[in-house]
Amino acid sequence: MYRYFVFFTLLFNASAQPAHFEARLTRPIGLTPDGRTLLALNTPDSSLSQFDVTDSSQPVPVLLREIAVGLDPVSLRARTNDEVWVVNEVSDSVSVVSLSTGNVMDTLQVGDEPADVYFAAGKAFVSCAGNRQLRVFDAVSRAALGTISLQGIAPRAMVASADGSKLYVAFLLSGNGTTILPRELAPPPPAPTNPVLPAAPQTALIVPASDSRISWQVMDHDIAEVDTSSLAVTRYLSGVGTHLFDLQRHPNSGELWIPNSESLNLTRFEPDLKGQLSIHRLSRVAATGTASPLHFDLNPGIARATSPQPASISLSLAQPTGVVFNSDGSRAWTAAFNSDRVAEINTSDGNIVGRIDVRTGPVSSSAAMRGPRGLVISADGGRLFVLNKLSNSISVVGTASRSVLAEIPTGSHDPTPQTIRQGRGFLFDARLSGNGTISCATCHLDADRDGLAWDLGDPNGTMVTVPGAALSAHRFTVSPREMHPMKGPMVTQTLRGLATNTSTVTHSPTATVTKFHWRGDKPSIQSFNATFADLMGGNPIGTADMDALAAYLLTIRHHPNPNRNLDRSLPVSLNGGNAVAGRALFNDHLTSHCISCHAVPGGTDQNIDLKREVNGTQEMKNPSLRTVYQRADLFNPVTGQASLAGFGLGSDGVGSALPLPHFYQLDNLSTVQQIADLKAFLLCFDTGTAPVVGRSVTFLPSQAAASSAVLSLLESQALAAACDLVVRVKIAGFSRRFRFQPTSGKYLSDRANEAAITSAALIGRADSQPMTFLGVATGDGARLGGDHDLDGILDGDEPLPSLQIRSSVQLHQLSWPSSASDWFPQSATHPAGPWQTWTAPISQGGNFFQADSPLPADPVRFFRLKSTRK
Repeated sequence: MYRYFVFFTLLFNASAQPAHFEARLTRPIGLTPDGRTLLALNTPDSSLSQFDVTDSSQPVPVLLREIAVGLDPVSLRARTNDEVWVVNEVSDSVSVVSLSTGNVMDTLQVGDEPADVYFAAGKAFVSCAGNRQLRVFDAVSRAALGTISLQGIAPRAMVASADGSKLYVAFLLSGNGTTILPRELAPPPPAPTNPVLPAAPQTALIVPASDSRISWQVMDHDIAEVDTSSLAVTRYLSGVGTHLFDLQRHPNSGELWIPNSESLNLTRFEPDLKGQLSIHRLSRVAATGTASPLHFDLNPGIARATSPQPASISLSLAQPTGVVFNSDGSRAWTAAFNSDRVAEINTSDGNIVGRIDVRTGPVSSSAAMRGPRGLVISADGGRLFVLNKLSNSISVVGTASRSVLAEIPTGSHDPTPQTIRQGRGFLFDARLSGNGTISCATCHLDADRDGLAWDLGDPNGTMVTVPGAALSAHRFTVSPREMHPMKGPMVTQTLRGLATNTSTVTHSPTATVTKFHWRGDKPSIQSFNATFADLMGGNPIGTADMDALAAYLLTIRHHPNPNRNLDRSLPVSLNGGNAVAGRALFNDHLTSHCISCHAVPGGTDQNIDLKREVNGTQEMKNPSLRTVYQRADLFNPVTGQASLAGFGLGSDGVGSALPLPHFYQLDNLSTVQQIADLKAFLLCFDTGTAPVVGRSVTFLPSQAAASSAVLSLLESQALAAACDLVVRVKIAGFSRRFRFQPTSGKYLSDRANEAAITSAALIGRADSQPMTFLGVATGDGARLGGDHDLDGILDGDEPLPSLQIRSSVQLHQLSWPSSASDWFPQSATHPAGPWQTWTAPISQGGNFFQADSPLPADPVRFFRLKSTRK
């Protein structure tokens, strides 16, 4: 006779809908060194998920634990079987996690927009894409060891040599050796092929940096090599590609393998670029010596015709974002993010031997995109775990069958709203192009920019009329601006922050307009639907789909500006300038005129400025200033000098120095110091997201005094409505969530019957384990601080799920409510344990989860449900 006992282990959930930054995942999935635990980032939930994968006969990983980390985690690396480092892009931090305690042990503040972490030579290296640095720590003590400056744009993925003596860092926006020839040096444009068009305006020209008319140099730094002992950059590798998405070392040869895309922006005019913007490939290069990279085209047989080619679309592999090898290195797998496919590669010749489509199920539209972003292979080589960014799921692929064995969520809760789910895929889906190789995200990487200029003019196009006013002269009468379709080169603009940068602006009592793109010649996001046909070679998408895409794009926010102080004030010293004084100059119409057109908060009035105002040959929309800090120092067109990029701040990529001169040459700024002050302010221009969003501090309760200054800052910013403030803490062995209540200056718990308490009282109640205070976007405090599903029931008050047990002659059948997705069964032969995770497959039928298992040999068996959020 068997006896069954049901136990519950309480865990609280800290998830819900986050502010949306469209995180740039680098390495979002991995294994512990022993191969027994799968680790995956639930980025929308700002958490790390821990799965059991010890039973190779069961394809479905078992979710064991979810651990809250910083905002927008993008990369992870396990240092030991217990310690995992998680890189948080928005928080500018690394969360050091203990799997055994389910807690963040430490939070390391690093540089702007960190992207990856790697352990080598007893050190931890963190790549910081925003400020082009490596931050170095002692891997054990976590003491800071130094900062390494890099000559390359957006350092992200890293890997070390087999002996750990060299670290290799790939640059996402490494460029392709192209630059801009100013219009004064460029030849006249060709005559339009449309006979009714007037002559085209004189424009700049995109050329190779080796062009004899170019007097400056453009660095082709694709990969940096760093000596892990001296922390010196020893060399840069070139010729790899334009956009490097990942970097891995072949297990036998030691060669570096790099999934990348090569942009074809030297091709002029949209009709000639149609369907042929980029080549997607795997490249390999020897880690030693000077051999040139060897490139493997991932689409060798794709027809480049502009009309839709179903055969090509069914095979295409667009934007490879990850690569992984089997143990002997004979096979590699790469994740084609924009194609929803994983490809198996023969590493000896680069041939594609198999393709696995991860977009399974009855719905095959772009709204059902998975977006495979990162992958890792199981210890026995039989399973490939693929993390899908867009669906926030994990596809389990059988390496032998080349099929999807299962697909599971990355965690128990996905707070991604329907607005994002429904519209996101249309930006990333390359299957919407004529040959399956191009998507909007080919140039707008993760809804951002590619660091290049493109000439998308059309000699056979038609003139466009856009209304504008001479606002700099205080003339508000709207008049038509005639624009030529041969518009010349224009740098790729970010798609982030559209909701705050494109608000309607009234130019007169009777005229209200909204304009998009450099020339404002698109009256709405929906106006870009023609791009699916004209540039991508596919067909325009449906009206409802285009509306969904537009709604999604309006959700994406800018990151905080790292040059501003954490309290959102301006620094008095930045690159030799005083940003406070610069703001006064910016706002003083009599001195600088800046505020006349660059209206706050976005830094633009959305007006179409006259040619003379922009020192050009055609009218141009007044651009936002919110991303100036990201691009200001990349282009240096000085004879004999080198630039990181071939394109600058101007619409055509020519502009370089701040502040850019207009027709009046800023003649009222009379001193060098005034120019420096104004530049400092522009580099600190507010992005719409407070710098404190994502800031966190972790400390032991006994060491709270040492963190009092940061805690006071977080509370003061929450009082000022710059952020919400949440706390993650262990109390009596349970994970708890609290949120700061500005009206009382106290903290509300995740249980309704508990009174609000002060920070001192909260610290006094905490267990002797590290606790974390985290600033989050305004409005996210309730979700991240106690009501993860925003159902109005606090996490601590959620009813415990009931566990039902039925037995037959051959097996036990356990069932519990499907609403309890963050609970899983365990069994033991004694109430004191040890408790074993239920590794049998878990299915869902109706309103219940169900797990079946053969009868155990022990006559007495205890069962319990355990929450993943303990």
